[in-house]
Amino acid sequence: MTSNFPQMLRNSPLREVIFELRFIPSQPAAGDLLPGLLYSALQKDYSDMMTLPVATVPRQIRNQNPDLKYLASHRFSSGSHSVQIGDHSVLLQTTEYPGWSEFKNKVVTLLDALKKTEIVKQVERFSFKYINLIAASESERQLQFLKVRVELPGRAPNEKGFLLREESIEGKFITVTQVAPNATAKVSTLAHEISGLLIDVDTIRQVGNEFWTDHVTLLEEGHAIAKKNFFSLLTEATLQKLDPR
Repeated sequence: MTSNFPQMLRNSPLREVIFELRFIPSQPAAGDLLPGLLYSALQKDYSDMMTLPVATVPRQIRNQNPDLKYLASHRFSSGSHSVQIGDHSVLLQTTEYPGWSEFKNKVVTLLDALKKTEIVKQVERFSFKYINLIAASESERQLQFLKVRVELPGRAPNEKGFLLREESIEGKFITVTQVAPNATAKVSTLAHEISGLLIDVDTIRQVGNEFWTDHVTLLEEGHAIAKKNFFSLLTEATLQKLDPR
């Protein structure tokens, strides 16, 4: 599915990648139990552990508020990589993407350790979120970087404050793509922010416990769909600017 797309971009616009698994726990205090249960599997790669602010919110309130329910209460981290854990979710996040093969291995290691805890009663969904920002000046017409045409009566849209959101369905996957010109982002390798065109691709798959039967294949499918959605947006000129290999 991804054979026609580059394996890498030398001028990569990828600023952050997040894998998330949501689930129904077998224990009500899963977010407090999991850090200890996962510690032996995670301590080698994620040496720092901290409690996050949402942990101070009463669990009953968190469970009743959809904006809080899936937030992490604890985080393991090391450099640009982190694992975040809550009552109903675990996620792997990085701001320095090591490439798909290595990132997938980190995801599989986390999932295998999570399954062994027997805390997951029922898998609900998994997702990959890729946050890209193509550096550009405010004077550039940034929507022209994409194979997207938006017209208003008699004029092009004002890119300041512009936001485009679209949902697409492929098989059992839903991909939510958001585009915003003149966005800003911090880059871990730089001391300052950069600005440009934001392309946020979030590929989601609702799934039950059959996820455990063939999760590696499902991860590959999700990654391939997210990758296709990103590259299919780019004009040839934009792709060459990113120096594909």
